[in-house]
Amino acid sequence: MQAKHTPGLPLLAVAFAALLLVQPAAAQDKPATKPPAKAATKPAPKSKANLMTRDELRACMNEQDRLQTGRTKFDREQAALDQQKGRVQAMDADRQKRAAALDPADEPGRKAIEDEVTKRDQEADAYNARLAALREQVAGFDKERQGWIDRCTTKDFDEMDEAAIRKERAQAARAPKK
Repeated sequence: MQAKHTPGLPLLAVAFAALLLVQPAAAQDKPATKPPAKAATKPAPKSKANLMTRDELRACMNEQDRLQTGRTKFDREQAALDQQKGRVQAMDADRQKRAAALDPADEPGRKAIEDEVTKRDQEADAYNARLAALREQVAGFDKERQGWIDRCTTKDFDEMDEAAIRKERAQAARAPKK
């Protein structure tokens, strides 16, 4: 790995060293009668070139909310699939117990187990179809989410704009619905 050469670094180091040498001499002068001014509590100004407009920020916030709603929907669908999988596994366990206890000469019992196997296979097929559909939806969701990350997390925004948008949303939520 090669070190990158930064042309201004030696000059910066010399300036910093000079500042260190000058600083103690200035401190020996007459003590200040006023307390030093407090540092501004505002964060350093952000680059205007990479700052989102309020409309861009609003769009990003709206998309983030939509993505969160989609994520919640996928979590509910996954929970339902987990329940369905549990039912299929319970059917398997019950069928195995009944098959082990079955008398080979019991034709109606064998027929009942075959019917259970058919029902279990239908339930498993439905589960597999739902799982495949969910995986496809999640893959599309992940692409949308990655697009949101690329668009909305690479730029800075003004916190005042964010506060204004949140205030607008709160007012809209309190407004009577027409």
